[in-house]
Amino acid sequence: MDGVLVDGEPLHFRAVNQLLADEGRAITLDQYRPYMGTKAGWAEFVTDFGLQHSREHYAPRYNELILEQYRSELEPLPGAVEAVRTLQQARVPLALASSSARPWVDACLMSIGLAGAFPVTVTGSDIVNGKPDPEIYLAAAAALDIPSERCLAVEDAPAGIASAIAAGMTCWAVRTEYTLGLDLGHPTRVFNSLTEAPFHEIAGAAA
Repeated sequence: MDGVLVDGEPLHFRAVNQLLADEGRAITLDQYRPYMGTKAGWAEFVTDFGLQHSREHYAPRYNELILEQYRSELEPLPGAVEAVRTLQQARVPLALASSSARPWVDACLMSIGLAGAFPVTVTGSDIVNGKPDPEIYLAAAAALDIPSERCLAVEDAPAGIASAIAAGMTCWAVRTEYTLGLDLGHPTRVFNSLTEAPFHEIAGAAA
């Protein structure tokens, strides 16, 4: 979701620094990048940076900050809404597999006008093992009743790409400001924007 449909990472980065400011600390973007796109990212961050409290201590305020920003500041990335609508019109089965918590996913889709666009949504709230484990993508494929080998995943972060590939899916990667310089692994194709991705070909094949 983040980095594919919306550019939510700046909001997460800001929220993290708002929490750190209470302890007189701050992090740089380069320090933040490795924690993107994983369910365990925030817990690992708390440990790696030796913060004063546990993840559970920070979670309520962090969730509050993210929801506030998602509801008021999120905008779709170029080509995101158009891609979803193109696939919808061709009746391509759609699922959203996001490491984000379900309230964040719901707020995101509502903010960008895609509430109800995905018949299947699997979130970080629904799984035990987060990306790069394939659990979330295998669950999405099962809910669609489609073999994972016939699914196409669109991802932006290394953990998500690894998750999709481990599930046996074809994976397209979209580069963002927040993943520049990161090793994306081995996606099938890499695009600089969703506007470059040939979703019309998929829609045409499904028609």
